[in-house]
Amino acid sequence: MKNFPQKWMSVLLTFAFPVLLLAQNNGLHYEVNRIYPYLSVSKEQLKAANTIAGFNRHFNPSWVRSYESVTVSTIIQGKLQQAVSNSGVLTPAQKVNLDRADAGTEISVLVRYLPENTLQQNDIQEFDFTFSVNPDYEASFAGGPEALMQYLQEKAIQSIPANQFQGFDMAAVKFSVNQSGNIVDVSIFQSTRSAEMDQILLEAIRQMTTWKPATYANGMTAQQEFALTLGNMENCMVSLLNIRRD
Repeated sequence: MKNFPQKWMSVLLTFAFPVLLLAQNNGLHYEVNRIYPYLSVSKEQLKAANTIAGFNRHFNPSWVRSYESVTVSTIIQGKLQQAVSNSGVLTPAQKVNLDRADAGTEISVLVRYLPENTLQQNDIQEFDFTFSVNPDYEASFAGGPEALMQYLQEKAIQSIPANQFQGFDMAAVKFSVNQSGNIVDVSIFQSTRSAEMDQILLEAIRQMTTWKPATYANGMTAQQEFALTLGNMENCMVSLLNIRRD
């Protein structure tokens, strides 16, 4: 396959996710990565977690002097189930509910706690968040990563000159693969600074063939979001995409 070194092919086929595609064409670096929800975990991470901090990197147990209550809410067989504790450590009942939660439903956590501070008037505070469990199988392009690489190269990348990007310049197109595997919600996240080049990228994404949708172990499908990025991945805008490259 022209303009694609063999060493890149080895990386591509070995590490299909989180970097779905990582390549260069005539010096132009481009990737396709999964965009993750603000808070999400894999099924393996869900099972391994023993504290609520394991679900939210923004929650710091050092904030807490003492817990009033920790309520974990899940949907099990279509019904709301709640398990309450007075600790940041998950109880057996909370672990069971997390394991039994219906695929594709959000899990909510409400923490009521006494803050660790020096204030004379120290009132109970609340910290709440929701998170999702990633599908067991990620959405995938028909024919696999190699076919996706070839498609993008032929339909878009080879039409964009490498000198379109200088220094830390980067462009990005966001798109989603819905429950049926169709491409939806295609939009420019970061422009190439050329209306013509932007249109080439948009049309290439919109005209992609149907993907195999993301799927849970029970066969339920889910929508997933992705980003095609071109140029320098050290650009500060990359962090706003919430992609995971390592």
